[in-house]
Amino acid sequence: MESQWVFNLLLVLQFILIVSLAVWVFRLSRKVKGIQRAAKDADLHQKKQIQVLASGSIGMGRRLVAIEKRLNMAVERQSELISKEGSSVSYNRAMELLEMGATVDDLVSKCGLIRAEAELISLLKKESRRNPNSSQPY
Repeated sequence: MESQWVFNLLLVLQFILIVSLAVWVFRLSRKVKGIQRAAKDADLHQKKQIQVLASGSIGMGRRLVAIEKRLNMAVERQSELISKEGSSVSYNRAMELLEMGATVDDLVSKCGLIRAEAELISLLKKESRRNPNSSQPY
């Protein structure tokens, strides 16, 4: 009888152990599912953040390209204005030198003009001396 009682006790203990293991596995599987769900949510959140950053970067890149184009146009305009302003000053200086009796070579060396420009200005000055009634080009 005593062996029967020990056998029944072992059976009950085995049953309790199996039920405990089943409960422990069930809880563990719920925790794993929760962790998986949290990881999936975090992944989705990161993907959304990346999309926002990418679209912001694309927009910023487009704005930078537009600003760069505007800057290049402004630099070109400024260069044109400087060259126009500079050539006007050198032409006026050339006319003054011609009034003082300078030669074409003097205009080339002192005003930074090319020879053709210096000769043209010299011819215009000579023509204006011949025709005092015509308006001076400078």
